[in-house]
Amino acid sequence: MARKQTDKKLISFVKLPLIDKLVKDEAELMNCSESAIIENHLLNSFLPEERNARFWAENYLYCKDNGIGQTLNAIFGCNAAGINWNSVHDNLLPLVKFASEEDYFCNTVPTGKEEELYHFRSQLDSVIRKLETLSDERPEKKFFYVKEAEWAKLLLKKFQESPQNCKYTDIYQLLLNNWEDLKGWSITYRLLSDLAVLEKGWRNTPETRTELLSLLKEVSKEWKD
Repeated sequence: MARKQTDKKLISFVKLPLIDKLVKDEAELMNCSESAIIENHLLNSFLPEERNARFWAENYLYCKDNGIGQTLNAIFGCNAAGINWNSVHDNLLPLVKFASEEDYFCNTVPTGKEEELYHFRSQLDSVIRKLETLSDERPEKKFFYVKEAEWAKLLLKKFQESPQNCKYTDIYQLLLNNWEDLKGWSITYRLLSDLAVLEKGWRNTPETRTELLSLLKEVSKEWKD
């Protein structure tokens, strides 16, 4: 089927003769069309090199109405699938900070009827037990871990008894407070994946998409297939 006239993009290049020669040469060497060469270079300049990150950008971030939430869910969910309760990667702090900061603009109020809440609460309970264990293992920081565990217990109780009075931003802050201890643990990313799904109001704007894409490109440079 022929493309509609309105679908055409009229692009004016300042250095068209040079671009034309570069494209023609590569197309001849690669035995493919000039349009394929241009498309390949454009996508490679915009998208991450790492295969998973590229897939998420192509299929979620720019192809879904809730692209931000679905992309974060995919990133965190995949990162939870490590071995022996370890995460796949431990360098996702920039993405967690992005999700935390963006959630302030969304701040969906839980109703208590969300399907993901049961799993979310179980993961939060695991974080509590992790903090309690750390308080026993590290006496030099016992006071800190005890306080964090007490706060986490309070948050869990609120999510159980009065979720409509809860804020997802509190959970992000709890994780960020203890990031060095939680960044390599699969449960952390299961909880983050739940948060990405539970939040229904992610801002899907050119600014948020571009920022998330930039962070994903940078973080995924360190990943090995």
